[in-house]
Amino acid sequence: MFTIKVFHYPAVLILSALVLGLSSPSRCGAQEEVVWKSSDELRKLVADRFEEPKDSKVLHRENRIWINRDEQVVILDGYVAQRQVPLELFACPVGSKEHESIVAVFSRPQMVHAGLLAINAKPGSTVTFEPFKPAHGTTIRVFVLWLDEAHKAKGTLAQNWIRQAGTKKPMVWDFVFAGSKIYKDDEGKEHYLGDSGELISVSNFTTSTMDVSVKSDQSNANLMFEAFTDHIPPKNTPVRLVLTLTDEPPYSEVDALPRDKSSPKYLSEKVPDNILKLLVGKPIAEADAKPSKAKPTDSKPATISPSTPKK
Repeated sequence: MFTIKVFHYPAVLILSALVLGLSSPSRCGAQEEVVWKSSDELRKLVADRFEEPKDSKVLHRENRIWINRDEQVVILDGYVAQRQVPLELFACPVGSKEHESIVAVFSRPQMVHAGLLAINAKPGSTVTFEPFKPAHGTTIRVFVLWLDEAHKAKGTLAQNWIRQAGTKKPMVWDFVFAGSKIYKDDEGKEHYLGDSGELISVSNFTTSTMDVSVKSDQSNANLMFEAFTDHIPPKNTPVRLVLTLTDEPPYSEVDALPRDKSSPKYLSEKVPDNILKLLVGKPIAEADAKPSKAKPTDSKPATISPSTPKK
């Protein structure tokens, strides 16, 4: 019988704290000293810092995910989980794979999938290995927004927080909406496999909701990407991810790194105003002095029903 892995958040957070806080220095430098916060504390920190995005429909308020069909964006909140590690993911859900991901978000990947469908993104398929075929689907640009020390909104593409291992170059490849998979167990219950952690991958997984459109070995000895530490704000910094559709085909090269010195033009372009305006900080006095109150969930979590993969 298929067994779904259940994450008990407090236990996972305690274990992660021990591993991340007491381990030896990583390949990318010494570990930061940072006060460990629980997922509830981090959710409150984000809620106290960020206004909800205007003119957007909430999918699940407690898990902080919205859509805006006019702008064709999915908006989800989280925080900086890591900034000095080799990567398998850019973003994962809280309580899963924070040890190898730059950002952790409060929404489950299944909800993100539902949000992408709602803004007319088309899922393709996840990676296949024999023979190798990269993940494909609608190209998704991932913008990451945060507040600087002056409480001013800042933004960049996710690629600029990721670098090709051993270089000072940001990752150039696009993310695509691979769509993960649904598994039906012997009792007939369906499980969305991306919920185990693979929300936005930089190492290829057959369970990824979103993946890079290039071959990227998930073996620890051959990880192609690592956190671009100099570009990333401190750990626990609240962040807002904005997933937006583009009609452009993904920037993709399957077998090798690009040989030329040029990068895709979109990597250096200014964050569009319609994206940046989706992050509005709460007044500093309100954020510091007024505790947030938990709001009731507007609706049941969104669900999806993609086709069950062939066995």
